[in-house]
Amino acid sequence: MTRTLLIGVLALGLAACAGESTDAADTGAEEPSVAGSFADAPAIPAGDYVIDTSHSRAEFRVKHLGISTVTGRFDGVEGTLSIGDDLSSLQTNAIIDASTISTGNTDRDGHLKSADFFDVEQFPEITFNSTEIRPGEGSTFTLVGDLTMHGVTNPVTLDAEYVGESVMGGTQKLGFTASGEINRQDWDLSWAQTNDVGEAIVGDDVTLIIELQADAQSAEAAEEVASAEQ
Repeated sequence: MTRTLLIGVLALGLAACAGESTDAADTGAEEPSVAGSFADAPAIPAGDYVIDTSHSRAEFRVKHLGISTVTGRFDGVEGTLSIGDDLSSLQTNAIIDASTISTGNTDRDGHLKSADFFDVEQFPEITFNSTEIRPGEGSTFTLVGDLTMHGVTNPVTLDAEYVGESVMGGTQKLGFTASGEINRQDWDLSWAQTNDVGEAIVGDDVTLIIELQADAQSAEAAEEVASAEQ
């Protein structure tokens, strides 16, 4: 009888534990978002947009002698952006005027524009064309595209985020940021002088930081841009 009682108590205990596990699964923490889904991404106003040059920037950072960082930017950022039902349909094409490079030093800027680096006379534009959008968490996503500069095209992967929307003067506006790292040697930007002890004057790894504001276009303006790009 004692044995039967112990077995009964054990069975009740196991049943209680099983019940607690089930309840925890039902009432516990939120389930993680499904990988490969834009279900948690915020809604974005659909339409065709043009990059607002005065409120957009393309910045880069690169090491000097491995001990300091040179920060530069391109002021001439133009292009288009379009989006359909959700973030997965985002498409963007950007054109940067390579001659607008600025690092806060006139001599250095002249050197960067020369044939040692960007060779802006022969390659006046830097372009980016998106090819894929991968979901992240919430408003973040991965932006994949083809980056062309110095006459060379390579794919790049950027960590991106939809910042939000606003309206000013009756114009719908969107904001995005993106960042990533590339190796300048992959685009034949191969100038590689060293100092007296063999340390590289300019590093190979370059951090890219992009901030875009895009303004909604009228249907007529969107058609004109599309025709010009064909």
